[in-house]
Amino acid sequence: MLKIGDFSALSKISIFMLRHYNEIGLLLPVHIDEFTGYRYYSEEQLPMANRIQALKNMGFGLSIIKDILSEYNHEDSLKRYLTLQAAQKQEEIETMQKQLLLLQTTIKGLDKSSSLSRFNIAIKELPKRNVISYRSTIAAYNQEGILWKELSENIGKQDVQFANPSYNIAIFHNEGFAEHEIDVEVQRAVVGNYRSTDIVKFKIVPVVTAATLTYKGGYIQLAEANEAIANWILENGYEFDGPIFNIYHVSPETEPDPDNLITEVCFPIRSK
Repeated sequence: MLKIGDFSALSKISIFMLRHYNEIGLLLPVHIDEFTGYRYYSEEQLPMANRIQALKNMGFGLSIIKDILSEYNHEDSLKRYLTLQAAQKQEEIETMQKQLLLLQTTIKGLDKSSSLSRFNIAIKELPKRNVISYRSTIAAYNQEGILWKELSENIGKQDVQFANPSYNIAIFHNEGFAEHEIDVEVQRAVVGNYRSTDIVKFKIVPVVTAATLTYKGGYIQLAEANEAIANWILENGYEFDGPIFNIYHVSPETEPDPDNLITEVCFPIRSK
């Protein structure tokens, strides 16, 4: 048998930790002298001590190590367990890498002089919802109000109950920037089901994940907001995943002063 000091030297585990392992039932001495209280270990316990150290190096806590040693006695079961843990660690690493990249690109963006700070860009999930929409083409972006007027006039003919929030959204279906024949869909979220007409359509919109930037001020800032989000998406390892859209939280319908408008610019995204 080995005295605790000798076993400590061979196993590279401190005497303090060996005593702690004994207290929690992880690695027990083979003999404790009833008169002196000295702990004695066996050379046959060195492989177990090594296994404990190996599991600690993998990041497992002592309570988990104790469970592993008692529950996974066979290599096949241990391999399955460690494979699952490795997959979880990989997910955690990938998540931390994304978070680090977000930090780095945000810091980089803060160095640029802009009223639309990239610090305000966030990833959001818009819920599945029922909507009534109107889609048509307009000659210029500043004519979007025509579509909202048409939508409002047509839904006024039905007893429509709007959701809260109503998600007043304009979706731009053209691929890229369009100078003419701008394909725009305006929609509002509603409660319940309604009848589609030749002009307005009722439909269910699926969940969408988007990079968004919300700002206060006039629509003259939209181009800058679009550029900021597009660059942010490319720098942070995402891909575009559908037409961009704007959510009008405060619009000219209720606020005449452009400086008080609140708009959320949204780019649907997916991970590469």
